[in-house]
Amino acid sequence: MLRCFGCVRPDVTSSEPARIAQEAERQEELGKEAVDYLSEKPKGVSVEFLVTHFDRELERLFPDKYDEATTFVQLADWLWGPPDSDGRRGFERPVDLFGHVRMIGSSREGKAGVSLCTAIGQRFPSAVSCATHFISWSWRYSIKKFIRALQAYCQERNWNTSERFVWVCFICNNQFEWLQEGGKDGVKEFGTNLKKIQNVICVVDDVAAKAVYFTRLWPVFEVFTAHCEQLPIHLALMEDGQQRLLKMNLLEAREAIVVDVMSAKASEKKDEDQIKALIAGTARKINRGVENLFTGLILDLLQKEMEPNAELQMTLAAKRERKAELRMTLAATKMKLQAEVRKALAADDLDEIPPGVSVEFL
Repeated sequence: MLRCFGCVRPDVTSSEPARIAQEAERQEELGKEAVDYLSEKPKGVSVEFLVTHFDRELERLFPDKYDEATTFVQLADWLWGPPDSDGRRGFERPVDLFGHVRMIGSSREGKAGVSLCTAIGQRFPSAVSCATHFISWSWRYSIKKFIRALQAYCQERNWNTSERFVWVCFICNNQFEWLQEGGKDGVKEFGTNLKKIQNVICVVDDVAAKAVYFTRLWPVFEVFTAHCEQLPIHLALMEDGQQRLLKMNLLEAREAIVVDVMSAKASEKKDEDQIKALIAGTARKINRGVENLFTGLILDLLQKEMEPNAELQMTLAAKRERKAELRMTLAATKMKLQAEVRKALAADDLDEIPPGVSVEFL
């Protein structure tokens, strides 16, 4: 459990050197503990692996039903069975994606069943490493659109997708523990991972109040927690959201995001009850904070979308200015040539210039 490493301070006014030294030593140990704790970053899977192997393996395993519209909720049904009234899954005939079903890990006392991330790391070692980004998102997203959003986000920043390792709960949590055995304390686990990974990418499906992201409790809670922890928060907008954003003006973009955290839902009732109990009395603050945060992120994104057009307009303006300069130069040159011709020829001789020769074009 993370301790508050800055809340205990030595009494600098004390005249007891031994006690001060002892307290300083204890503070140093707490500092070491903090470093050790934060250095144990959770593992993530590379964006490149999601784009290539993950998507292709699903196409191979489920050729008749995996398509553009398939969500992670549907994939969970295919892999681990449908949920019961409590959100638990039977795992009666689990599909052994990447060998995660038969592999024995260290967290279940010798029982088979590990996270997809652990299984992927065994078969594809370069595809798994310490997570560089915590992904805030929803299982209700299209798998293909979600992966493309991460890929596009990396490409826009010229990032090597093989070097960006994302912590995605569906892949990185051991679902045998979460969905079959009653799970863990989600608030504690997700909060710990946020603090350890530090960087957050919010994959948002749409720029609208009806966006899935803003109607689900977990992503809203995650991003508010990250904001309170002053962690870097980035926005990766999915295709539908990108298209809507391009049609918006600034006023529409400012008013697009509406958050009502007390109306947001979680898949499991116990998670929803726990989170809403924690935020009781602060819902309005959370709503306003998340709305303002995403409004700023979306306006930044809209500005970037407008930059290519601005550059084009500047280029066209420069070309028009250059064209005007050339016209003026050409006119001055023509006048100079005409003057030289008139000077070289007597005024009376101008009428004797052979037909077809125009002074205007000399």
